[in-house]
Parts: sequence; C-alpha cells; structure tokens
Amino acid sequence: MFLDNLKVILIAAIIAVHAVLSYTDSMDLWPYDSVREVTLSPVTETTLLIVVGPFGFMMIPLMFLVAGLLTRPSLERRGVGAYISGRLLRLGVPFAVYVLLVGPSVSYALEHPLGESTGSYGEEFLGKPPQIQMGPLWFVGVLLIFSLAYAGGVAVRRTRPARHQVPTLRASHLLLLAAAVAPASFLVRLLFPIGGESLLSGLQLWEWPGCIAVFALGVTGFRDGWLGAVPDRLHRQCRTATLLAVAGLMVFMLGLGALGGVEDVAGGWNGPSLGFAAFESVLVVFGSVWLLGVVQRHLDRPLRWIGLVTSRSAYGAFIVQELVLIGLAVALRPVPLPAEVKLLVLASGGLAGSFALAWLLISHVPGVARIL
Repeated sequence: MFLDNLKVILIAAIIAVHAVLSYTDSMDLWPYDSVREVTLSPVTETTLLIVVGPFGFMMIPLMFLVAGLLTRPSLERRGVGAYISGRLLRLGVPFAVYVLLVGPSVSYALEHPLGESTGSYGEEFLGKPPQIQMGPLWFVGVLLIFSLAYAGGVAVRRTRPARHQVPTLRASHLLLLAAAVAPASFLVRLLFPIGGESLLSGLQLWEWPGCIAVFALGVTGFRDGWLGAVPDRLHRQCRTATLLAVAGLMVFMLGLGALGGVEDVAGGWNGPSLGFAAFESVLVVFGSVWLLGVVQRHLDRPLRWIGLVTSRSAYGAFIVQELVLIGLAVALRPVPLPAEVKLLVLASGGLAGSFALAWLLISHVPGVARIL
C-alpha cells in the first residue's frame, strides 16, 4: 500500500517542482524557464528554495532507491530474459518515443513562435548534430541503463561460485557510501557541471554517482527486509543525519550567497563545488532512506485522495507532464497575472491535467496500458 501512495506523492511533487522552475530566475533546469514572461519575486523564490529545496535533493534518489528495492524480487520472479523484455517495454519504449518525437516537437512548438528556434523543424532537429531532448524522462532512460546492467551482472554471477553473505546494512555503511558519492560527484562535475550543455547533458550525468549508490542500496536493502520497513534504529539515525545536513546546507548556501559564490557549486575545481557535493551526498543517501521509512510508517494505509485511477495513472502522468505543463504555461502567457498566481494555476492544472491525460491514454488507446 505504501508503495502506491509513495508513487503518487513523489510524481505529484516532481510535477509541482517543475511548475515552480517554470518561473524561477536562478535555476535554468526546465524548458519554459528560458522563455518565461514573468518571474517569481526574490522573496518567493528564496522561500521556496529554503522550504522545498532540500527535499528536491531527495526525491529522485528516493525513486532510484525504491526502484532498486523492487528490482531484485522482480528479476528473481520473472527470470533474466523476461525481466529485460519487460524493462525494454515499460522503460525503453516511452524513452525512445519521447527522445525521438515528443521532446523535439515540444521544444520546437515552444521556441519557434517566440523566435528562439528560427529555422524549420528539419533544420533545427534533423539538419545538424542531434539535440537530445530528454526532459524528465532522463530518469526513465537512466533507470533502464541501471536495470539492464544489474540484470547482466546477475546473469554473469550465476556462472560463478556464490560469495559470502554481505553484512546487515548499518548507518556506518551508509556513511561510507555517502563519503564515496561526494568525491565522485565532485569529479564527475568537472566534466559535466550541473545544468551544463553537452550531447549527453540530458542524462543528468552530474547526478549519476548518487543515483547509482542509492539504486545499489535498494538492491541490497531488499535482502535486509527494507521493502517491508527500514529498521527503527537506522531510520532514526538517517533522520538525524538528514536534518543536520539540511541545516548545514542552508548555512553553507547562505554563506556562499553573501560571498557571491553560489554559481560555483555547479562544478569545477573549487571549494564550493566540493562542499555542495558533500552535503548533497548525505541528503541523497541518508535522506532517501529516511523518507522511505517515513512513508512506510505513516502512509501504509488507504488515502481517500489516492484512488485506483490516480495510482494507475502515476507513471503515465510522469511521462506526459512536460507536454501538459508547457502547454498550460503557454496558454497562460497572455494573461496579465503575477508569477505567483500563475504558479498556483500551473501547478494545480499541471497535476490534474497530467494524471487525467495519462488515464485517458491508458483507458482509451490500445496497447498503452501495457506500457504505462
């Protein structure tokens, strides 16, 4: 039960965050941000960054953690061949359709009327080196890579002698994992800074060290019974570490803001980038485990506002969210409203529209239900 609730809540939160990013000035992480017609006030943006920002570091890692928890039982139940076929269908097909068709079309439809893409569709996306538009589906593509790699590893290990049992996961193991993620993220961001532009930037390579770590943590955590519940002592320790990291990150970022060095956290051979990676690694590892434990303890029950249709539509809502959010944002462009009001309309409309469109596709388009 908690997994269905968590799926809906996480995807709804991600859609809401993307609505916020549509009207921000400090972060260029969402397509509509570069063509926005209004901007959130500095007070609103700072408040949202302080209140919501730390949880933003934990949402995607939590999704990879849960994916890791579900990977091992799925593979053992279905076998390597059927598991790979299922992943290619559920992850590979939506990813390919989005990258080859939906992403470029949405970008061109948004940018061309505003003068950002001056050439024809063919000139912009076919007549020169490809622009890979992954949008939020970078998560789907990366999860497919991780899933296939794990399945391949399992297939290889089955031909080798069994290894000794791995010890039960403790807070010390999570600390070692975070200590490995921090320098790895720092080094990766020397080549692929946060928000950087390159052929592979759509895959969010700057997040891969943390994503790999928590996916592997989920695979290992399944053996320790984490799919039922994170142990109480470990849950409390993760809560303490997460709250300390949130407080430390706030002080760190406020200090950088006063010194004018916030931009340096994106990557480079500098102290701010290393410090940011250190705080982030704690949030990624300890924070995702803590949030998993919170959901298991408090949301393992039916919720009136999360029904069968909502739960069944969650994955589809994640897939179509960019189309819905950008379409609604464009429709709101001529309306003379402050950014804060437009944000509320965009977030609520984006949530309702994404889940509704996903359900329509699942229930009315043949074959879609097998994928979404």
